[in-house]
Amino acid sequence: MTDVMREIASAINNTCHAETHPDLYKAVMDLLVFNQDERLAVLDYLTEHKAKGLNFVKMDDEVRKASFKRILKANPGLL
Repeated sequence: MTDVMREIASAINNTCHAETHPDLYKAVMDLLVFNQDERLAVLDYLTEHKAKGLNFVKMDDEVRKASFKRILKANPGLL
């Protein structure tokens, strides 16, 4: 019984709510000053961190670029 409960708890903890802002993909992928691997890594990151993704979409282009750089710098394991 304990093993079953652990499996259920693990399954619940490993679920990710992947619904994102409808414009998130475009907001990230339109930043052509970054290479595709960087854009995909940041897109994955922002998808996993919904609140940050929502804020990212609201930013103007210059702030969005700065935020993108900051995300990459703060998360060197993304690439």
